[in-house]
Amino acid sequence: MRWLIILCIVIFNFILQSTVIPHIAVLGVVPNTALIIVVSLAILNGKREGAVVGIIAGFLQDIFFSPVLGVNALIYFLIGYFIGIMETKIYKDSLIAPFIFISLGTVIYHLLYFIIMYFLSMNSYFYDLIRNVIIIEIIYNVILSIPLYKWLLKKFTVSSIKFGGK
Repeated sequence: MRWLIILCIVIFNFILQSTVIPHIAVLGVVPNTALIIVVSLAILNGKREGAVVGIIAGFLQDIFFSPVLGVNALIYFLIGYFIGIMETKIYKDSLIAPFIFISLGTVIYHLLYFIIMYFLSMNSYFYDLIRNVIIIEIIYNVILSIPLYKWLLKKFTVSSIKFGGK
């Protein structure tokens, strides 16, 4: 049941990210809510959940929007897995952890995407990416991550499910 709910959240997020969220762009940059969900669940429940949610969210984006199938899935998988490794070392009730890891995840996402696309001969300019996209997206992602992380913390931590929480 838990995975069905998470799958519904990922699909609902995909629908929002592809229909509504582009209309709230700031300077042409939209938040990456899929990344926020992957990082948040990896922080809360570890590498397995972070990796699986990353693959699902990434493949949805790849199928509909990416010129190359599997790039987003690979990047979200890696981010979810490696942030999830640190799950036991993170104080989950603090908002500093998602702030740091979502910022880091945004930079890693764009860096890996640029590197992969560069080797696939799909050039873009890294300086312009940093200046025009990454900085704004980090701020946008962090602002949106606060309510989303709090909600996921309340609903999807392993301890709240094992011990009868909401």
